[in-house]
Amino acid sequence: MSENRNKFLRWVFCLLLLVIYNHSSQAQMVGAAAMDFKELTYRDNLPKYLLSRKSIVLLSTPRSEEDPRIRSDWKELSRFVHKYFRQMKIDPVAYFYIDDVFSNVEANRIFTEQLAAREIKYVILVDQKRITGKPEPTYQYKITVTPFDDENTFISQGQNAWKIEGQDLTKILVEMNKEIIREEMEMSNYLIPDFPEFFAQADIIQGRRIPSYAMDLKIETLVVPRFQKFIVQDSRAVDQAYLQRVAKFNQEIDRKNRKLEQILSSYSPLKYQLTDEVTALAIYNDGHQFALMRVDGTGEMIKKSLGFETQPKETDYITLKASAVGAEVYPLPVDAVVTKYYVQHVFTKDTYVGLKWDADLTWEESLQNFIFHMKDVLRIK
Repeated sequence: MSENRNKFLRWVFCLLLLVIYNHSSQAQMVGAAAMDFKELTYRDNLPKYLLSRKSIVLLSTPRSEEDPRIRSDWKELSRFVHKYFRQMKIDPVAYFYIDDVFSNVEANRIFTEQLAAREIKYVILVDQKRITGKPEPTYQYKITVTPFDDENTFISQGQNAWKIEGQDLTKILVEMNKEIIREEMEMSNYLIPDFPEFFAQADIIQGRRIPSYAMDLKIETLVVPRFQKFIVQDSRAVDQAYLQRVAKFNQEIDRKNRKLEQILSSYSPLKYQLTDEVTALAIYNDGHQFALMRVDGTGEMIKKSLGFETQPKETDYITLKASAVGAEVYPLPVDAVVTKYYVQHVFTKDTYVGLKWDADLTWEESLQNFIFHMKDVLRIK
């Protein structure tokens, strides 16, 4: 009887591990592209408790017309909408650029836990898109209000939402305010801050920060996560246009993964292994020690996330770029959107950030820079 009970308990334990394991990897499947595939169920009424619970605002803007390496001024857009949200008695306790929330698996987890601890109830998505073909910059705006899901995706597929959109941001904010007045919503948000509070980076180093490369990689295998495809759970619940968007996205993922393998060939004679896992826990459970991790965002955000020193008056960071003749000095604005690779020991969470600042405008260039500098420092031919 006791033996059967122990077998049953072991089975339950393994099942729980499997659920946690599958949940952690599936939640991260498309990273920063997660919101692009959220099919929401739009309702005519705003959420009932919008004026009596905390919200966060996730903003999306196009790249700057003056310098396409950087984002448009999303903080100025935040200040503008916050003024109206405050008048409506909405309490947005934090403003994020949406890509920063999904910049990295660890950052995503940290933000989720922090927001859940703050008892966030709603997510407000503010999307600004540039309309092409106009003589002067013209934008389309969309504001979406939906409950906060304390999973790593922030929003669940198919959940209820309310939206309003148009080309005149002031007008749609006024209409949103009118809708709140019409619905006579219960209100208890009184201590709303005068100005938006911005968040960009999370401290993604959970163990020691090591400003070098892991010497053990001379003999150990480096595990490299592939780019993740989006898996449609129920194709009957979406239309053909949605499936075509997913197919196009997945084709691009295939291209990226082919390019990833091509670049990694230069890692030889060191050993690497590609994986479909994305979290340190899953990689560790597969029996590995070292993983190559990626973080995307502005240079300033990434430096702060990885513990690099920054100076308030800096305007550019110097990337040491790999080339056929060695490392070349390559300045980039501190606000340029870049990619940075680093190595994590998946058990201790020690993080090897490297000796050189090698972030670059594309993931391909960043990976090439990382491999070049790592092999140079470890004296690998």
